[in-house]
Amino acid sequence: MPLPPSVRRLGWLHFWNDFTLDFVSPLLPAGVGVAWLGIMEGAADAVGHLLKIFTGRASDRSGRRVPWVRAGYGLNAVARPLIAVGLWAAWPLWLVGCRVLDRLGKGLRGSAADALVADWTSGPARTTAYARLRVMDHLGATLGAGTAALVAWFVPAWLPFAVGLLAIPAFLQLALVAGLKDAAAAPQASLSAGWWPADRAVRWDVAVLGLAAAARLSPLLILATLSIVPKHGTEAWPIWKICLAWAGIGIAQAWVAAAAGKAASRWGNRSAVVGTWFLTAGAYAAMLLLPGVAGVVAALFAATVTAAAEGAEKALVAERVEPTERATAFGFFTLLAALAGLAGNALFGLSLAGRFPEAARLWPVGAGLLFGLLILRFGRPKSLSG
Repeated sequence: MPLPPSVRRLGWLHFWNDFTLDFVSPLLPAGVGVAWLGIMEGAADAVGHLLKIFTGRASDRSGRRVPWVRAGYGLNAVARPLIAVGLWAAWPLWLVGCRVLDRLGKGLRGSAADALVADWTSGPARTTAYARLRVMDHLGATLGAGTAALVAWFVPAWLPFAVGLLAIPAFLQLALVAGLKDAAAAPQASLSAGWWPADRAVRWDVAVLGLAAAARLSPLLILATLSIVPKHGTEAWPIWKICLAWAGIGIAQAWVAAAAGKAASRWGNRSAVVGTWFLTAGAYAAMLLLPGVAGVVAALFAATVTAAAEGAEKALVAERVEPTERATAFGFFTLLAALAGLAGNALFGLSLAGRFPEAARLWPVGAGLLFGLLILRFGRPKSLSG
């Protein structure tokens, strides 16, 4: 079904944004040591996710989404090409600053952009829209990472120059974001106290959806099971094979996100989310328990499906909250998902490193089943306008 022009523009913004992000991210270790890398990623993610709470509420208060989206993408467009200076001059602190600035951009736009999609769509079209954005994310990320790999392989001395050329897609992003428009009847709120949905039942539903991210393993961490903890009868994977698998997973995730969107449109967002969590838990179990090639195949499948329901999850958030609380709810949801995902991935990673008993690796299996059951128990949402 055709999507509104602003939603289509957001799709291409997602594509080019993830192209530039995944072009530059694998190159950062060339200019940032391990210690700086940890500081940079921790600070950047914390700033970005915390900011979404405040900008989401501000967007709901004003009833306007587009100014926040423009400001966020504008900051991204400035920050990423500037990374070239830090790579050329070998200034780790400069790179940290650019990365934090980039995450500030995501914090400015994230909640408002998700709410803008909900404002412009309804019913199955809303589910399709969120799925389409995930597809464009994966396609842009795959192309960006693949281009970076080619540059690093053939002309490694030109890395700073290549990063500087990100100004070209950055200008394209600015042109796209200039054409965005708020929905004609963008809701304006008289907000109650708090940084989350006012209704307790709705708040619980959104919290469960966010906390479920504790069971969602990073695809990169899943691939680490193939390089750090090889299966019986297989050898540990070299880096080039991990990179090749990463590119392949990106393409597969784009296809799976599209299929998940169609399934959600047909059977409902809740059914799609629950089904995906059960499927993911089964894939994790097979990855950890099966030997040899079967375990490798299960790991690649798990890395592909682990984020399949993200579009349906956002659509489910949008359908369960009042239109006047959409951006606030998305900020609350995103922050919880970030914190839960950090905890779940850290636990799994530490178990791979031998810091916890091997049984701890089964945590995502049990958590996936638990949150699937909790989401299955959601009642029907009350009739909401918009």
